[in-house]
Amino acid sequence: MDPPSPDIHIDAADDAEYQRQLSLFSKCSTEKGIELIKTGMVIETLPRRERFLDIGAGGGHLTIPIAQQFEMTTIVEPNPRQAEIFKRRCPDFQIYNDSWMDIDLGDEHFDLILCSHVLYYISEGSWMQTVEKMYRHLSPGGCLIIVMQSPLGEVADFFNNFTTYDVPILDLARDVITLYGDDAVLLQYFQNEIYSESLDDVVEIGLFLLLDQKFIDRKSEIAEYFRKHHTVNCGYLIRQDEILLVIRKLPGHIGTAEG
Repeated sequence: MDPPSPDIHIDAADDAEYQRQLSLFSKCSTEKGIELIKTGMVIETLPRRERFLDIGAGGGHLTIPIAQQFEMTTIVEPNPRQAEIFKRRCPDFQIYNDSWMDIDLGDEHFDLILCSHVLYYISEGSWMQTVEKMYRHLSPGGCLIIVMQSPLGEVADFFNNFTTYDVPILDLARDVITLYGDDAVLLQYFQNEIYSESLDDVVEIGLFLLLDQKFIDRKSEIAEYFRKHHTVNCGYLIRQDEILLVIRKLPGHIGTAEG
């Protein structure tokens, strides 16, 4: 993932804890499986399956299975630890340990670009600039997939109970439709579930979702929230609403503010 925006505080010293929480979230959530299905449906529409780019690949739960559909895979991953893991596990991948806006990919183009849960870490004022750079690296007919948390639903309610949650995904959708055209943009809504029998695990997942380790001092409040709102038989269940935004590069379309 790219570096945090000024409003999100993830200290480098907390990286090991963040990675542990990420692993726990992936184990307890159905999200990645649903994302793979949704992404697979987009892949089926591509005219070519030669080159795949994953921006902010995280633990690789999406990257590795999607890569099997393409001849070449490139990863842009700013986290040095994660990038090193990919280099050892996937030596055939082209891996850049850098932030997306700093990387220079020259004239490389890709049939599929994935940006899953990354934009939160970038200042909202830079979102369109970030998306435009991704779009410029799409091959004709290629697709950019952006996945983000919905501003509605149970996870959003959880956010709003502890912090201000106003990620303008719908504003982004409006802006990309204005720039690339309604026929180039697809917006889908999907829901996954986060479940654990352990309240401690659910609290750790809550800290992960809040994107800020300062909430560690409010663990007891987070535990009480989940106990009150998300207790089910034998455990705790949270439904997570998400948005999948697909932008296709139509023939002859430049797709930048300048173009």
